[in-house]
Amino acid sequence: MNRRPSARTLRRAILVALLPATLNFLDSPCFAAQLSFGDGRGGQQEPVGDWNDAKARELVGRAIERRASWTGDDDLVDYKASALGHVYFLYDVGRATERHLVKADQLALSVYWHAPDLTRQLLIGRREEKVLPTNIRYHLDHLTVVMDNFGDRIYLGEGSEVKDALHPAAPGALAFYEYRVTDSLTLQMSQRETRVYKVEMRPRDPSQPGLVGAIYLDRTSADIVRMEFTFTAASYLDDTVDYFNVRLENALWDGRYWLPYRQGIELRREVRFLEFPVGGIIRAEFRISDYRFNVGTAEAFFRGPTVMSVPPRLRDEYVFEDGLYDALDPDIAVAPPSLDEIREEASQMVAESYLRRVERLKLAVPGASSVLRFRRAEGLYLGPGINRDFPQGNILILGGYAIGQYKWQLEASVRVTNPNGSELELIGYVDRTADVTPWEPSSGAVATLAAMLDGDDFREPYWMRGGLLRVSQRLGRARAYAALGWQTWIPATLTADALIDRSYRLVRELDEGEVLFLKIGVEELPVAAVEEVGGYSWEVWVEGSSRTVGGDFGYVYGAARAEQFWPSTGLGVGVRLSGALGAVGGDHIPAQRLFPLGGRGSVRGFSFHGFVGNLYGTGSVELKRTLRHPFLSASLFSDIGWVGLDGTSADRAVGVWNQVGEPAGATRGPLIGVGASLGLAFNIVWLDIARGLGDEGVWQLVFRVRSEFWGWL
Repeated sequence: MNRRPSARTLRRAILVALLPATLNFLDSPCFAAQLSFGDGRGGQQEPVGDWNDAKARELVGRAIERRASWTGDDDLVDYKASALGHVYFLYDVGRATERHLVKADQLALSVYWHAPDLTRQLLIGRREEKVLPTNIRYHLDHLTVVMDNFGDRIYLGEGSEVKDALHPAAPGALAFYEYRVTDSLTLQMSQRETRVYKVEMRPRDPSQPGLVGAIYLDRTSADIVRMEFTFTAASYLDDTVDYFNVRLENALWDGRYWLPYRQGIELRREVRFLEFPVGGIIRAEFRISDYRFNVGTAEAFFRGPTVMSVPPRLRDEYVFEDGLYDALDPDIAVAPPSLDEIREEASQMVAESYLRRVERLKLAVPGASSVLRFRRAEGLYLGPGINRDFPQGNILILGGYAIGQYKWQLEASVRVTNPNGSELELIGYVDRTADVTPWEPSSGAVATLAAMLDGDDFREPYWMRGGLLRVSQRLGRARAYAALGWQTWIPATLTADALIDRSYRLVRELDEGEVLFLKIGVEELPVAAVEEVGGYSWEVWVEGSSRTVGGDFGYVYGAARAEQFWPSTGLGVGVRLSGALGAVGGDHIPAQRLFPLGGRGSVRGFSFHGFVGNLYGTGSVELKRTLRHPFLSASLFSDIGWVGLDGTSADRAVGVWNQVGEPAGATRGPLIGVGASLGLAFNIVWLDIARGLGDEGVWQLVFRVRSEFWGWL
């Protein structure tokens, strides 16, 4: 008689077999990122040279000589040019995550130069708009053009962020940096093709302040055509600076002078003593054109500050042809390689530990609700975490106590990242709460307030123990992932009433058992500042479990969701369309994998999760208009949704679902809800009033916050 292997035996076998294979996969050639130059073309691939070989040193030596007399023509006395730029202040919820706009500035500058080294920049136009509250003040060099690819010593933040970093084409650079020729290509620069060598550089001692990146040198003259670089961690004087990424492009003007053409600079800051997911980003993009040479600007004009402004009235009257958010749109913004690719290439030349400060140990707060929350099944939860960084990842431990359930909770994870965009994460947890709903219907903070004031946290919770191994790979804007996990599920019960005596929605007691599952999926996030420039996002995933392999359940569970937003159509109205589909089938479907429907997060105007099934579909359309920025916006919306039941296994799961709480089942046709919303204070807070159509519809008031805040609330 064959014995079914024990859960412990299965877990051990899976981990022993999978972990080495996964690590080998991360190092395999098929997992490596493919780098490309968006505006480079053709030509024979240049063999990658050795560091500091004769060709690289000769080429850089010529570049140093050319740069020392960069005008290349004794007849050039002065010039004047025009510069148009955008400066954005954004925030993210962790490196390489979706970015959200806080403030936008658009600038117009007149740029002046006089031999030998006199400069002045005059701010002649500026407009700005706050999307979220902020009192940020920029350094002058965040709002102006970089002249002559910086000086021999590079300063940023007026010397408070980076100071005295040696230019890779300055006198003495050959002794400080290493160089190698990695490519020969043709660039399209300002309507002119230029053949260049790509020369990578890095400090000989990466623990010292310096640049890591590449310079593109004209094959004939060795003039600097483009620079792309970041800095070593030792370069940053401000402890809050995470990184600087810089891209400078020159063009040959008047057929003789290599002068600035396009520029991009990105700075990211984060709190150093606390592992909190929010970081601040300043991103500047400039285009320089309309050069006029030897216009006769007097030397007296350059006396005083190097940056000045016309009176505010004249500055505000300037008429911009480009949109305020154009440089956030990937179809309009400065051409690739992107600032993110600069960082990626630098990581291949220098170990990540030399590019980023590694904090030994710090307090971890992945989100406000991760350390303090109130839930029906937990009562009051309190629990901080700790984080330990290492050069290519981190170790995170979260633990706390659920007062009400009288239960300790613990979660630990190890995450390893690769510069090519791959990531491996191993997670283990003991008595962690999970939610049936595939997509959270509210932020954690709103769930806490609602549970305390109204007795409902908008969750369908259960407890779980176990762990999973997750591998992911970035694919452009998308990310593909696969996860293998083993979990023990334990039904949750209502415990919050022991702390706050009030009426609560009952906690459904779901299935109990063990599950071995494999989940694969792909997701794509929108571009930065989707509310301002529009965009789309989508995700699709499939999860499966078989009782033949291990565990107590057998099912295949899949779902997909997509959203598209157009920020401005006719009459200044924005349009948002979204939809989701899901299905689960199998010989033993757990109640934890059913799809609930109704209320916030699905179809507003119906009781929260008043319906449930194993087949699911929803859609929503919203028309949004700003009435008075930033105080008031309004929208009209309509939601539609449906859940169905198919099969005896689904009937069994719904029976378990209905053991506790209000009975729920499939809908009789589609549910339709309509309503209106008011957005207050930069659209941070929204109030929806909705009514469901038909006999089961109700009037419903929904309080919510901007969905982009949910990750850290």
